[in-house]
Amino acid sequence: MNDERQSHPLLGRKKKGQGSLRRAEILDAAKQLFVEEGYAATTIRRIAAKLGISSTALYVYFPDKEAILLEICDATFTKLIQELDSVRREATPPLDALAKCLERYIRFGLDHPHEYELTFVTRGSKDLHSLKPENEKLGMQAFAQFTDCVDAVVRAGLTKTPDTHRLTQQLWAAIHGLVSLLILKPDFRWAELNSLISGHVRMLIDGVRKKGQ
Repeated sequence: MNDERQSHPLLGRKKKGQGSLRRAEILDAAKQLFVEEGYAATTIRRIAAKLGISSTALYVYFPDKEAILLEICDATFTKLIQELDSVRREATPPLDALAKCLERYIRFGLDHPHEYELTFVTRGSKDLHSLKPENEKLGMQAFAQFTDCVDAVVRAGLTKTPDTHRLTQQLWAAIHGLVSLLILKPDFRWAELNSLISGHVRMLIDGVRKKGQ
C-alpha cells in the first residue's frame, strides 16, 4: 500500500505515551505559521493541515490557537529567566554583571528570533482573553531578574540616578528595540553584528554610569 497515511511521516505516528512529542510538533508548526503567515491569519485547521492531522486530533492537545501562542511565550520566558539567572550567579562586579545581562538578553533574542517575535511583539499586540495569571507571572519574573541586575548597580552607588525603576525600563526599551529591529528589519544595512551589540551595550553602560566609576 502507498496511501497518503503511509507517505506522510506524521500521520498516525504517535503511540500512547508519546503525547509530548505530538505537542512539541504542534508548537513548532504553529510557531512557523504564526511568524510566516501572521497570528491572525493562522487557524487551527491550517496548523493541523501542516502536520497532516485533523483539527479534532489537534484539539486533544490545545483548545485554541491562543493556548498554543501562550505556551510558546511561557517557554520563551522560562528560557530567558534561566539565561538571566546564570548571569546573576556568576558573581561579577555589578557593572560587569549588568553589561553581561544586557548582552545576554540581546543574544537570547537573536538566537530565538521566532520565539522572541511571538512573545514580545505578536503577544503584546493581541487581546488574549484567555491570559491567565501564571502567564503574566513568568513575564514579570523575567523582568524581575533584569531589574535585580540594575538594582545591584544602583545600590552600589555606581549610577547617575538612584531610580532603579526608571533605569530598568530605559535599559529594557533600548535592548528590546535593538533586538526587535534586527529581527524585523534583517535587510537593513546593519553594522557588523558583534561590534553593534558590544557598542550598544557600552553606550548604555556609559549612559547610566556615574562619572569616575
